[in-house]
Amino acid sequence: MPDPILIVDDLAVAYDGAVQALRGVSLRVDTGSVVAVLGSNGAGKTTLLRAISRSLGSVGGAVTAGTIRFEGEDLARRDTSWVVRAGLVQAPEGRRIFRDLTVEENLRAGGYTVRDAAARKEASERVYDLFPILAERRSQRGGLLSGGQQQMLAMGRALMTSPKLLLLDEPSLGLAPQLVEQIGDIIAQIHAQGTSVLLIEQNAAMGLRVADRAYVLEVGAVTAEGSSAELSATDDIRDRYLGVGTSEPAPTAPGEERAETTTGLQRSSTARAQQLRVEDLTVRFGGITALSDVSFTVEAGTIHALIGPNGAGKSTCINVLGGAYRATSGTVHYGDAVLSALPSHRIADLGVARTFQNISLSLEASVEDNLLVGRHRLMRTGTVSQALRLPRARREERAEREAVRRIAALLGIEDLLDRSVHTLSYGDRKRVEMGRALAAEPTLLLLDEPVAGMTHGESTVMADAIRAVQQELGLSVLLVEHDMPFVMGLAERVTVLDFGKHIAEGTPQDVQRDPEVLRAYLGTAAA
Repeated sequence: MPDPILIVDDLAVAYDGAVQALRGVSLRVDTGSVVAVLGSNGAGKTTLLRAISRSLGSVGGAVTAGTIRFEGEDLARRDTSWVVRAGLVQAPEGRRIFRDLTVEENLRAGGYTVRDAAARKEASERVYDLFPILAERRSQRGGLLSGGQQQMLAMGRALMTSPKLLLLDEPSLGLAPQLVEQIGDIIAQIHAQGTSVLLIEQNAAMGLRVADRAYVLEVGAVTAEGSSAELSATDDIRDRYLGVGTSEPAPTAPGEERAETTTGLQRSSTARAQQLRVEDLTVRFGGITALSDVSFTVEAGTIHALIGPNGAGKSTCINVLGGAYRATSGTVHYGDAVLSALPSHRIADLGVARTFQNISLSLEASVEDNLLVGRHRLMRTGTVSQALRLPRARREERAEREAVRRIAALLGIEDLLDRSVHTLSYGDRKRVEMGRALAAEPTLLLLDEPVAGMTHGESTVMADAIRAVQQELGLSVLLVEHDMPFVMGLAERVTVLDFGKHIAEGTPQDVQRDPEVLRAYLGTAAA
């Protein structure tokens, strides 16, 4: 057996001195191997990587027990900069790039600690060889890249130091199937070039395909470990993470119906959903056309999906509808209002709420306070009344806090209301962002990758919640998502984009059989 490059022994981690995130975690990464860590949201996977990369302190976390050794060196007294120089580098979850810097400048920042100019040049050439699209976009700002391209840039930036061990946190997050396959192949190529990899992945199929060995984390503890082949064959892994297990749901007793998800939510107004019409929408960023003459209609009170491979223009479209981007040409109507002519706060006043591809929350605030932000447009007492704690203001605050508690219960985050957002897993943050959007009592809900970073089982629960909210409150939903079982089981109608153009539309069944859609998602040979 080769010597291990990393040994984690009996590791315990807590946040803010109280929240226990890891308990007695032990694992090893052998030199020249790929190791995957699987687990549900909140299991402690990202916390594990933060502990290894010595970045826990920035989010209020601390190692309370156990040891971490990298090439035999105890990391307890080492800081992040030493770890990076030693050859241990993390690509964090959520595409954390410098949005206002170009691709080339992002990569240069990643290689800042490398003093040898020849080594930096060799590393950048390696990155451009692995990710040719980045070479084409090297002078483009990071914030204008697609989600998939941002993920590639985050990985490429981490590779600029030519690390010995690369920590990858959810590299397939929010990517279309064809690109997930490509990322898996790139990880295998990075490994073949001599870099060991510790991989956190919600996409268990991809993680187990590229890894030699895997560990399963649940509620902060290792519950299973073994070769990837061994774990792939177990019913528990197949059920929970792959969605292809052999176990059947418990049978329903004769005459008994399955319980439907109910929301317990009520509108405080008589607002109703309107028809959304997108007509000949075009968006250009400099010389790049992100959308070209795109048209579709979302009927009032329906769930409509906008799908397509990474870089198709889906998030750009959502950003125009929410007022974050301005259309170059074309119009967007919501009922009688022209959304494409309004600023974002006026669009919100019309009952349009949204979530974001890259999560946008107040990290230091509590979950409850983040949800209360969504209630802001519905509050009637003024700032003076709230500051003086007048009776009317206190009554309204109690009512609004009760409303967000109902929303939290629906999304399964009621136990997290007092937690700071920075201590939460990526998937739980997605739920908080969904809750904030629902708290605004929208009539039109724009969802950008609502189940990114969630397991098969968690995305099923989220689908039930969205369906229940839509039916009980009568709102319209436009969702962007790469989880095809989630989309096809939820949407009533689907619009497909590719390279910024409308290529197909119809029912989920029609779209699934469309050759152009299969080509866009799976590639010509697979289609």
